[in-house]
Amino acid sequence: MINKEQLIKSILFETRIIKHLGTKLLPGMLGWRPTPGQRSMLELMRYLTCCASVPAHAAVKDNWDDAEPLEKASESVDHLNFAEAMDAQARLLKNLIEAVPHADLTHGQSHMPWGAPCTVGEALVNMVLKPLVAYRMQFFLYLKEAGRSDIGPAQCWVGVDPQPAT
Repeated sequence: MINKEQLIKSILFETRIIKHLGTKLLPGMLGWRPTPGQRSMLELMRYLTCCASVPAHAAVKDNWDDAEPLEKASESVDHLNFAEAMDAQARLLKNLIEAVPHADLTHGQSHMPWGAPCTVGEALVNMVLKPLVAYRMQFFLYLKEAGRSDIGPAQCWVGVDPQPAT
C-alpha cells in the first residue's frame, strides 16, 4: 500500500506536470473547446485548480462543506495566475494530507461522492490522485487539439521539455 509521503509526492508530481502544461498555451487558446458542449480551455484550467482540493477536503472531513468556497475561488483563475493557483492547491493538499494520522488512511472512514463507504486513503487515491492524472491528460489533449502539435510524451508524462539531440 502507498504511504502518506508517497501519496503526497505523487500528487505534487501531477500538479507540477499540470503547471508545465499551462506554459504551453498559445495566444487565443483560452476560449477553445473541442465541441460546443465541452469545457473551454479556460474552464478546464479553472477546474484543474480545484479538482483535487475539493474532494480532498471531502475525503478527510467526510463531508462536502468546503466545496463551494474552493470552487468559487477557481472562478478568478486565468492564464496569468494559473501556476500560482496550482501551487496554492498543491500546498493545500500537502498540508491537508500531512495532517491526517497514518491510521486514518487505512482505518478512518470516508465516502465516495455516490455514498459508497471507503477509507480515507482510498478516498484520497480515488478522488484526488486519479482525477489529477485524468484531467492532466485531458489538458494535454486539449492543448494538442488546439494547435500544440509540437508537444509530446515528455511534457505529458514528466512535465519537461525534451532536450534537443546533439
